[in-house]
Parts: sequence; structure tokens; C-alpha cells
Amino acid sequence: MTTSSKQQNTADHVLLGRLTVKTPQGTRRLTKAECEDAIQFFAVKANAETFDIRNLIPRGSFFDLIARHFEDTDISYSLPIMQTVMVAASYLTQKGAGLKIPGVGEVCPTLWLVGLAGSGSSKTFASEEIDRIISRGNTDAVARLATGCTDAQWIVELHDNNGAFWFQDEVGKTFHNILTHGSYVRIKEWVLNAYSYKTIANRLKSEKNKLVIENPFFTFHGLSVEETWRDDIDLTSMLDGFCQRFSYYIATPRQDTDMFDHFLYFEGEEVEERRERLADTWDALCAQENACGQYTLNHEVLPYLKAWWSSLRESWGKTALPKSFIRRIGFSVLRYLMVLHFLLGKSRRPIDVETAELATRFAEYHFLSALHVVQQYDRKNTSRIQIVADAVRRLSDAGKPVTGREISRMLSKKQRDQFERGEIAEILQILQKIEKTPGLLGDTSNEDQSRSGMQGTREEIQARLILNERKRNERRLRELRRGAPQDPSQSGDHGSLHDQDDNVIQINLPITGTA
Repeated sequence: MTTSSKQQNTADHVLLGRLTVKTPQGTRRLTKAECEDAIQFFAVKANAETFDIRNLIPRGSFFDLIARHFEDTDISYSLPIMQTVMVAASYLTQKGAGLKIPGVGEVCPTLWLVGLAGSGSSKTFASEEIDRIISRGNTDAVARLATGCTDAQWIVELHDNNGAFWFQDEVGKTFHNILTHGSYVRIKEWVLNAYSYKTIANRLKSEKNKLVIENPFFTFHGLSVEETWRDDIDLTSMLDGFCQRFSYYIATPRQDTDMFDHFLYFEGEEVEERRERLADTWDALCAQENACGQYTLNHEVLPYLKAWWSSLRESWGKTALPKSFIRRIGFSVLRYLMVLHFLLGKSRRPIDVETAELATRFAEYHFLSALHVVQQYDRKNTSRIQIVADAVRRLSDAGKPVTGREISRMLSKKQRDQFERGEIAEILQILQKIEKTPGLLGDTSNEDQSRSGMQGTREEIQARLILNERKRNERRLRELRRGAPQDPSQSGDHGSLHDQDDNVIQINLPITGTA
């Protein structure tokens, strides 16, 4: 006779048996569905270079200027770049910017990001330096929500400052309180509703002020120490709806320098000049025509985004991430469009493929970061699963049978010594549940991956965009700083590469919308 307490001995539970979940009733092991989600994360490996945010920075842009300001430090470029993104998103949100898509409605630039970095990586300092630069200008500072609030205080704070920027240091501990502590738990439901702009209210009889917020919204940027994230947020919490509302990024350590190269940050007379110039550029971006108005898409963008989305079926769609992560990060592209278009100094024109292509690369950066975060929950098994997954790919490429014996033959003695008897076969059994272990979009290590029409189109777009990129972006920022008159009648022009506005490159490519 079987009982509900009988221990499960499937390969999933044998491998992930050390992972437990805290509940009000105590601890429990992962369910079968949770094991499958975890293994789908663990099976994919990303190179360290993948998380170098400089791959996302257009040369000559405001992003590039910010990165160069931090060049003579050991601070990860991700921290100042993402704080810049979030201050811009907050400014546009609070000034009423929006993107109208027929049939979809209005999209607001309410990005929600969480950044993870190593201990001692100057996370807060990097954000404060960006705030210090922007505060030197003449543009209004963005409003901010108070932090450290209980749920009773939080709803009052949002009611009084709806649309404000929630910047949260030590966000892992804050999320832990929201998910487990009685004085904070209502914030979870309110945040979930605010994500979709649904009405929130405090309806307890004990509440003195009955508050109703009909259209709650805010921007969010949280920072946490990567090493302690797993102590604050368990794996099941990471996979549940609350944590999946946020897009994650990894602020990896710099490879070109370390802390011992820099006794002091930002010392020298030229630093003040750089800060002033960056502040002037920020003011110019905020003063550009239609900066806080209604953004529109040119005729190429929606087909491009649909084609990009379809192309994910053969990469991320093969279960590398739970569908909920993919969907939410994918939707954040629409929010990124306004923010990136603004930061590129092109607000007066309809959003173009150049901006859309950059937004999709930010999304893929978040896909990979989410994978990395979850993989850290079981580093030992993650490493072993990735070793076997890599051997499976190599055997498949060589046309050889994929068996435990063949995998063992492909491994070095050092690799084989990591596995106990029968473990390779157990891991193979798990991986065979996954239809295909996906490669990374654009990863040259997967040359066998089918190249769809979308990938070819994308490569052509990237090649054309990189032409004169630095000169084009520098000229655009220079003209914005000068306050050069811009003819709004040109905003709807979608001409050729030889358009009169040399600061914007036009893409006219056949895009079918299918991969």
C-alpha cells in the first residue's frame, strides 16, 4: 500500500534532494513541477562575457558617456547604466510620457528592475554618483517613495506619491519581509495589482484611513548582494508570480581592473568638468522635443518585434525559462522603447528599429540574468547538469548515440570523478524531458542552430546600425546640448539612409513577422 509520505526516488528528487522550501508549516522538498522548472534553468550555461553590459551600449551615446565616467574605477558598468535607465524611466513616468499602440492601449515606462552584485562592489555608491550628476542640472528631480515601510505605511506613501520612483537597497531583505512577515505581507498583493495598474485599497476594519488608489503605478530599482540573495529568497519564491514581475540583471566584476587599482574614486580636477558636462547632457535630453509626450512606433517596429518574438520559440521557448518569465520580460520591451529612445535623444521622432533592436538586446540580457540567479540555488548540481548537457550536445552534433556510456567516454577523468555511480544516467533521464536544450540567441558556440529569416534580418540591421554609430550619436547629443532647432514636420519621415537628418539611421528591410 502506498502512502503520501513515501519518499520519491525519481532522478529529479535524487539530484535536487538538498533543496527545500520554507513554509508556515516547516520545510518541504520541491514538488515535481518545481524540480522541472529548476532543471530547465540549470541546464543552460552562459559565458561571463554575456553579462558585460558594454555589449548593449551604443557608441557615442549618453550611455557611453556614463560608462566612460566610471572607467577609472573598478565599479561594474551595469550599476551606473541601469541606474541611468531607471532615473530616465522614472522621469518619463512622472511627466506623463506614454506609448500608444492601437488595440493594446497606452503603455507606460514603468520598468521594474533588480540588480545583483558582489559584496563590496559599490552598488549604492554607483547609484548615488548618477543621482549626484543629474541633481547638478536644471531638470526637476524625480520623486521617490520612502523605503522601510510596513504595509500600512506603504499604501499611504503610494497614495500620496503615486507614480514615484521606488529605489530599494538590500532589496532581498525587503522582499523577504514582504513574502513572510505579517507587517508587510499585504504589499505583495498590492504590488501584483500595481503591475497591471489595478485598483488597490486597504480594507481592514482597523485601518483609520480607508485609502483607494485607482491607478497605482511606480518605477522600481532594487539592489542586493548576490551572495546573500538565496538566503533571503528561496527557490520557490523566486519562481512565483511576485518575483517574476521584476527583470533581473547581474553586475559582474570588471575584468580589466580591480579594487587595488583605485584607492579613491573620482579624484582630480577633470572629474567636476565631466559631471557638469553629463548634467548638461541630461538637461538637453529632458528638454528635447516630445521628451515627455506620446511616443509612436514607425511602420517597421511592430513587425520587427513580432519577428523577434517568434524567433524566441526556437531558443528561449524550448523551456530554458518558465513561460511567465519570458512573457513578462518580453512585454518590458515596450516599456524600454520609450526610455531608450529618450536616452538616445530621438524623442521627437517615431520609435524606430534602431531603438527596438537595442530594447530586444536588453530583454535577452534579462533572460540570461534570470537564468543565472536561479542556477545559484544549487551550484553543485548546476555544474554537473551543465557538464552532461554539454556532452549531450556534442554527441548529437557528432551523430553519435546519446547514452550514459557515451557521455562518460566524452568526459575527462576529473569530470567523471564528480559523479557517483549511475548519476550521469539520472541526469540524462532528466535532460531528455526537455525537448531541446536551447542555445543562446547569437551565441557562436551553437553553429548548428537553424538561422531563421529573423536572425538574418537582425544581423543585417546590426551591421547597418554600427556604421558611423559613434559619430551619429555624438552629433545628435551635441545638437541637443546646443539647443539646435529641430523641425517637428520631419518627425514622421521614414526616408532612406541618406535622410536629411543624418543623426538617425533608417532601416527599410523586408520583415515578414515570422521566424
